Amino acid sequence: MNRFYKRYSDVIFHLFKDNKWSNLTELSDKTGYSKSTIRRDLKFLETLIPEGWGFEKSESLGICLIKPENGTLESLLVQIREKNSYFHILKLILLNDGVDISQISQEVHISRSTAYRHLEKLQEVVREAGVDLSASPFKLVGDEKKIRRFIMRNLDFATLETYPDKGSLDEKEFQTTLLQLFSKHSMSFRTGALHRLTMILYISNLRVSMGYFVSYPKSVLINYEGSKYFEFSKELGHYMERCPTRDIQLQEIFYLAIYLMSEEKPLNRSQHLRYLRNRMKSKRGFPLTQFLDSLSEYVCFNLSQDDIFLFHLYQTLKRISLETEFEMETVRNSMLQYLPYFEYNPIFQTIEELATKSFLTVPLKIKKLDVLEIFSLLQAAILRNKNQHTIIVALVCRTYTEKDYIREVLKYHYGNQVRISTFDPSSRELIYKYEEIDLIISTEEDTGVFQKIPVIKVSSFPTPSELMQIKQFFEDHFFDQFSMDKGLIYPYQKMNAVVK
Repeated sequence: MNRFYKRYSDVIFHLFKDNKWSNLTELSDKTGYSKSTIRRDLKFLETLIPEGWGFEKSESLGICLIKPENGTLESLLVQIREKNSYFHILKLILLNDGVDISQISQEVHISRSTAYRHLEKLQEVVREAGVDLSASPFKLVGDEKKIRRFIMRNLDFATLETYPDKGSLDEKEFQTTLLQLFSKHSMSFRTGALHRLTMILYISNLRVSMGYFVSYPKSVLINYEGSKYFEFSKELGHYMERCPTRDIQLQEIFYLAIYLMSEEKPLNRSQHLRYLRNRMKSKRGFPLTQFLDSLSEYVCFNLSQDDIFLFHLYQTLKRISLETEFEMETVRNSMLQYLPYFEYNPIFQTIEELATKSFLTVPLKIKKLDVLEIFSLLQAAILRNKNQHTIIVALVCRTYTEKDYIREVLKYHYGNQVRISTFDPSSRELIYKYEEIDLIISTEEDTGVFQKIPVIKVSSFPTPSELMQIKQFFEDHFFDQFSMDKGLIYPYQKMNAVVK
């Protein structure tokens, strides 16, 4: 769905990310669109963006995005999508059991010919999901599991009013019941699970009310009937739409139970990590071990020793496994709008390549959005490693006031990332007794006496440019240990080079 507003989102993305004046040439280089196209798009965007937002223009400086207090990129993109006719049509199709061309034309305020052209393009998106769009009336047709998966994938992204009939589901009451049942069944749940489960039940009820039901083989149902997930789901039955037969009702109960499985989180992380590491030594755990080893080799540190990364990666792979087995989709579409800006990042592409190779023998369908999720976990692991990285500094000062002031300035800027030993200029030979020193920071003019160890000179009151030089050394010192380009790690200084 990104394709239907990508030009506008690209321009907004770069203006928001740079947070400064940009001229048309710069925007053209970053987005790949001509200056005349960008000029037209900016004029059109001025009619779409909400109150408080705007574009400031200058003959000499270019264009600058004006943001309201607490205005975010996501909130702006959501409001732009709300005024996009493609998303309006999609909303009508998803929420109704068939709409005709007159209804689309009237609701979206476009001509019938424009509506037909939009529907042709939407048909391409629908077919990519393995379903179809019937004509007269226009509605989703095909396998019900795939239809629900398509709805799940696009529900948030199309900025739909999730609960148009407020009486159909009491969101607050349902989520309170979920909390009580999670406690009753001694289960913990992943962040955001309550919202996702509410969305899933809403979609299920919507489709059932139209007379469409999921179907799984009887053998699958028998395997899970009586499990805690199935019993949990049965206790939510009074929130579910009534089905015409008991067998169909059990299928819908099982459908919700699958999502409960996906959202479950281990109660004891330490115990679960021990289980994971033991499993990785077995034949069953070989694909995960191979993936982690390959990824660790790529980033040059052992990811299997990062408890947070390992724990979250396994939860992601568990979700992917369930989605593959039961042809389902999890609501996480806030990530979808960022996919075009990261899928050409070499780190993203390496993850995709290694995952495909490592899990070749495992029934996992790893989609682009799954790779983006793993990409964000890996970025967090790299930053966590970087935040724990320590530079050992020898601070050479002429007076105790310099020593005291500069040491605290360094602590202010770098905190626990710097370990400082202070030296008098007359005792500089002692520095070489400390073989682990990474950097000398000195207020002395004559630094030629220091050999082999990098030296940065600073003033008694270090200036921003001097501190920037120290920061650059810290960055280089960390990334010198790795084979990857630091411009591809947050804050993505080479973002523009990887956007297509």
